[in-house]
Amino acid sequence: MHDLLQEMGQEIVRQESPNEPGRCSRLWLLEDVKHVLTKNSGTEAIEGIFVESTGVDMDVTPKSFSMMDNLRYLKIKNGNLPMGLEYLPNSLRILNWTRYPSKSLPSHFNPPKLLELSLCYSCIKHVQIGTEPLFNLKTINLTDSLNLVNTPNFKGIPYLEFLFLEGCIRLYKVDPAIEVLERLIVLNLKDCKSLVHFASSVRGLKNLKVLNLSGCSKLKKLPNDMGHLESLEKLHVNGTGIRELPSFIGMLERLTVLKMEDCKHLECLPSSVGGLKSLKNLNVSGCSKLDKLPDELGHVACFEKLDVSGTGIRELPSSIGLLKNLKEFSLAGCKAWSPKSWNMIPFQLLRKRSPIPAGLSLHCLTGLHSLTDLDLSDCNLSELPSDFGCLSSLIELDLSRNQFRRLPESIGQLSRLGYLHLEWCHKIRRLPELPSHVIVDAENCISLDRLANQIGQSNSLRRGYFPNCFKLVENQSCESIALSFLTRCLKSREFDLVVPGNEIPEWYNHRSVGSSIIVELHPGWFSNKWMGFAWCVVFRLMKPLSPSVEWYIDSELSANGKSLPITYSVGVFGGKWGQPVLDHIWFFYGARDTFSRQELQDIYCQLVFSFQPGCWDERIKIEEIVRVKKCGVRMIYEGDAEELSETLLKHSNIGINTKQCLQHNDDDEASSSASQALPKRIEQLPLDSTGPGGT
Repeated sequence: MHDLLQEMGQEIVRQESPNEPGRCSRLWLLEDVKHVLTKNSGTEAIEGIFVESTGVDMDVTPKSFSMMDNLRYLKIKNGNLPMGLEYLPNSLRILNWTRYPSKSLPSHFNPPKLLELSLCYSCIKHVQIGTEPLFNLKTINLTDSLNLVNTPNFKGIPYLEFLFLEGCIRLYKVDPAIEVLERLIVLNLKDCKSLVHFASSVRGLKNLKVLNLSGCSKLKKLPNDMGHLESLEKLHVNGTGIRELPSFIGMLERLTVLKMEDCKHLECLPSSVGGLKSLKNLNVSGCSKLDKLPDELGHVACFEKLDVSGTGIRELPSSIGLLKNLKEFSLAGCKAWSPKSWNMIPFQLLRKRSPIPAGLSLHCLTGLHSLTDLDLSDCNLSELPSDFGCLSSLIELDLSRNQFRRLPESIGQLSRLGYLHLEWCHKIRRLPELPSHVIVDAENCISLDRLANQIGQSNSLRRGYFPNCFKLVENQSCESIALSFLTRCLKSREFDLVVPGNEIPEWYNHRSVGSSIIVELHPGWFSNKWMGFAWCVVFRLMKPLSPSVEWYIDSELSANGKSLPITYSVGVFGGKWGQPVLDHIWFFYGARDTFSRQELQDIYCQLVFSFQPGCWDERIKIEEIVRVKKCGVRMIYEGDAEELSETLLKHSNIGINTKQCLQHNDDDEASSSASQALPKRIEQLPLDSTGPGGT
């Protein structure tokens, strides 16, 4: 409806002057705007010029706008001013000229009703807008104007509300009169890398809600009277050169976000931060000289997110235990404390039981009942508290790149835990019983040799990624691991597992060499006893990839000659996850209700399963680097669980040495060219109307 109304309105405007666009009230077509500005054919009839296209390549004359005395809205991108610009209409209310090519505005431009001045990516050097105060101007946006050296004269724009100067890399000072802007709401000076001095006084900015000074690397000090910014809600000073915050910052009772990432010279926070009654988010990550937090921090009852990753912090204040609303807590990369130093976790976080003497090494965190995300990655930890499971609200736990040999059994009590990250924990040897529905990422846990009670007893772990965990399949074959998991997951909606291996288990009655497989269907296959699909895929990385390249494997279904809207992917490899070496197998099970019933019940002939590698970076020809070698599929019916248990029993006492299992991969590669010339091998077993195992 909106498009229709727009077309109707545009047609009405065209009829105003079909042959001469300069006599129309509005211009929006690029060719019409070019005609008017290059031919100087504009008239007082024009009220608005709107051009969204970035391809405006035209020479605007000095007096192109001289006859447009009623122009109120000008939005244009690019345009050349080879002879400068002498005139802009004083009737303008919106001036939005992206990549404005001149160093200044016309000297006689004095628009009393101007509401917005936007000159992003412009060549402007000085902002001087007439000689009279502009009481209606609310917004100035000069983002990425690389030549700008001075801010506007703030006394002439007293009612300004939004000032965006982000990326003005030559701006070295702010007009001291900025404190007259009592109505200013947002001030963005992000990445003004030459800015040395912000302002001596800001007490007049009574309505300022957002102040962004991030990336002002030469800025070493904040105004001492910042405590008078009574409306300030967000303060960003990431990557600045400041050494400390003014003590009066504690007076900012409305401040909710304080971000100080990568302030490499910051050594401490003032005790007055305890007065920030509304603070919800504090980020001091990357402040490498910061080695402690003030005790008063625990008095901030609203705290929800605390990030101290990459700092020099050795211990946490005892008052941290008072942060009952804390939801996200990151200590990632805090290596300053010893591997077993849980002394840094104060006892106030811990027990509701009897008090424990201060200084005792405590191994629990049970006070943070609202905590949903905890990042302890790369902290050189060798153990966790035994009663870690008391973090009852925890949803995501990152323990990657630590020195654990085992995890506490109490982790199984984390009933809401959805994600457990163990990547690159080289020493961990076993996993305890884990909560239901948890997803485990355990790439490169090279010492992991067993999953405790998960095998054959647990129905909890539904998704597990174990690339390069070769010891895991030395003690028990990958087939046994996969089938035992699948046995426990047939009543669930989904099952996902990646382990080292190179053979499709015989239990998958449709097997093929290559990346696709055809499953012939018999009448009645889509019965009430059909539970879902199970498939497995053998894949290998054929040559090294940059660690920054992330890739995955997609599965697609097609039937009766058309593609089905069903796509599943095995997790992501590369980046922080690392790359699998040698052959690996992806096992997947999807219950029938995860697929489109309408799409499937109309299929009578065959299903084609295709498994292809994919990559986020389209420049990478991932199909030449990742090879899908084999695949297998089985239709799951009621009664298969019993057959699955019998198959599992046959494998329960079989141990397969991974090196022997994977050694003949090199032989496979030597004969790959010959095998590619052979027709696709498809093994098919008949399916009756009830499916295998049915009655």
